[in-house]
Amino acid sequence: MNAINVFSGITAREAAVIITGSLGLLFMLISLIGIIRLPDFFTRLHAQGVGDTLGALLLIISMMTAAGAGLMSVKLFLVIAIILITNPVGTNLMMIAGMNNKEYREYKKDKKEKKADDADN
Repeated sequence: MNAINVFSGITAREAAVIITGSLGLLFMLISLIGIIRLPDFFTRLHAQGVGDTLGALLLIISMMTAAGAGLMSVKLFLVIAIILITNPVGTNLMMIAGMNNKEYREYKKDKKEKKADDADN
């Protein structure tokens, strides 16, 4: 069985749905790996913010393509608008909360003192 026979029954619309859906899942998987593997809160937050936003957008575009032109696509477009507003705002608020955390300020102060000690030596 060759590749031409396997994909000969797929329309361009179905191929677009498969490609955008797969890319969305791939970005979300990469985001998940970044959350698990990255060392501190801020780099993890960056991986989550970028990966989840892009992954969700690609998945919703895939759903819009599958649904075709109609009311469902309009509703999914509104979901995209909500995601584009809320994800960056939520990520920024978590970053601000992390920076205002007492433990982060002490960590930053200790790091500056260590740099000053290294410069003196």
